[in-house]
Amino acid sequence: MRRAYLLLIAIFVGWGTIPVVLSHIPLAAPAQVFARVWLAAAGLGLVIAVRARRGLDAERPRLASYRPGLVAFAAAVLAVHWVAEFSAYKHGPAGTVILIVYLAPVGIALVGAKVLGEKLTARIIAALALALAGTALVARPHGGNGAAVAWAGLAAVTFVALVVASKPLAEAYGGMRTSFMEMTGAGMLLVPLAVQAHWALPASAWAWLVLLGLGHTALLTALYLACLAEVTATSVGILGYIEPVSVLFFGWLLLSQRPGPATIIGGGLIVAGGALVVSDAVPVEEVSLVVPR
Repeated sequence: MRRAYLLLIAIFVGWGTIPVVLSHIPLAAPAQVFARVWLAAAGLGLVIAVRARRGLDAERPRLASYRPGLVAFAAAVLAVHWVAEFSAYKHGPAGTVILIVYLAPVGIALVGAKVLGEKLTARIIAALALALAGTALVARPHGGNGAAVAWAGLAAVTFVALVVASKPLAEAYGGMRTSFMEMTGAGMLLVPLAVQAHWALPASAWAWLVLLGLGHTALLTALYLACLAEVTATSVGILGYIEPVSVLFFGWLLLSQRPGPATIIGGGLIVAGGALVVSDAVPVEEVSLVVPR
């Protein structure tokens, strides 16, 4: 359990650099996502094929043989989620976008109460109130225009659905194979949008695109799903609050995006909401191992 928590912390810090990477890839959001998922699928597929030849993962179900409908649903939600998130980045500051997207952990806790049988406590309800208040501050006009807020809101809703759908798949298939199926399915759905995209890129942008596809997507998503199989969905969502903090830091350090007072206060309220969920979801003896997201 401790190893999974520490690995998740590293993953979310790594994902905090995604806005920096995207700033070097001048493509429309659907094209960025299309390239991202197919590069990841190619890398993951190669590793899965090698493991299959060595007889590894033999105890796992065949690809798409277990709950194929849920696999298709997760792939579709992944495509919508990333298009929405990347579109939001193009319309507003990275810090504003990611803090709205990361209302999702509160949603995961609420959905988990219905779908996963988790108890909805007073602390979780208080966390939701704090997060909503924080978002009201973060989403003020100076923190991002209406399009950015709308796209980020859609990304948050689909993130909830993606985590809840992916958890049973990761438990059955493992993180790498679940990631491969979701990436491949999402890539197929995005073909109609990708063929209409303008693909002319400077040579330097292709290196950033490969980093996004193989590093941030193939490697980190496979590890993320492997951790999701071991840790509750609510705990994973809570740890993700590390990512918006990381985004704000890297946005300030590398993109000169200085958050305003309202964004900082709103972010503080959202993180406080996450801390309440942590204290509710994680046993007392494990709290020291978790960094609220």
